[in-house]
Amino acid sequence: MADVSQSASLASIAAYLKLTYQYDQDTALVEAKSVMKNLVKMRQKGFITGWYFDENGHLELLPSDQILQQINPNK
Repeated sequence: MADVSQSASLASIAAYLKLTYQYDQDTALVEAKSVMKNLVKMRQKGFITGWYFDENGHLELLPSDQILQQINPNK
């Protein structure tokens, strides 16, 4: 699995929220900070190794090997 710690920046998450939810810039930034805080918490707890925007513009999470093993214990 790729070892990405972060590919979607605070600014790109804010831009995504602004576009998707028609937030103004200030609201988008506040919400993006909340999203980023939660992503960092999930990484610190070992649930994910990182996050990025896919080719369709969706925010994707990279699950940790530990989580993948729990999801697919036979692999």
